[in-house]
Parts: sequence; C-alpha cells; structure tokens
Amino acid sequence: MVVQGQIIKINLDPKKGHEQKGYRPYLCLSHQLVEKYSNVAVFAPISNTDRDYPFYKPMPDNSITTGKVLLDQLVTIDYKSRGFNNVETLDDIFMDEALSIVKTIFQKN
Repeated sequence: MVVQGQIIKINLDPKKGHEQKGYRPYLCLSHQLVEKYSNVAVFAPISNTDRDYPFYKPMPDNSITTGKVLLDQLVTIDYKSRGFNNVETLDDIFMDEALSIVKTIFQKN
C-alpha cells in the first residue's frame, strides 16, 4: 500500500501532449481512504524542469529525489497493476505545504 507523502517510481506511458512521460517519480497526495475503497491513489509527477510556476513545489533539500513536484498535473493511478518501486516518504511539513497548493487549484474563483 502506498501512503500519502510517499514517492514511487512508475512508468505511465503512453502519454500525450504536455503530460509527463516515462519512468519517473510520483508523489502520493491522496488520503489512504481513497485507495482503501477504490484501489487507486492520486499522484503528482516530479520533474527536473527549470521553469518556475506557482504550482511547482521544489523538493526539500534533504530528499533523495530532486526536482519539483508538479502539483497542477495530478493523475489517478492504479499503481498496483503497473508495478512500481518505493523511493522515499516526505515529512508532514512538506506535505501540508504541497496539499495547500493543490487545494488552491480547486478553489472557486
């Protein structure tokens, strides 16, 4: 079971357009209840892009994984059916900040 704050590496190809492609790290954002009842979890891709954007959160300095979490490119993944590798789990402070950014995406204008 993948838990909120955990980073996994998984291949989601094929993708199209501006979607993140290839075998890459993804940060689990969803609460464990999502997976418990639906067998999927919600993730954000992590990229080493140089672009600065309000919805891109840099990884913490003490993280094994480098780059930025692309919090505007959320995906729902049945990760068990694709196979994945665990990388690391981020702390609650980072996750609180990331989830706060995600919440902005869904706020009413």
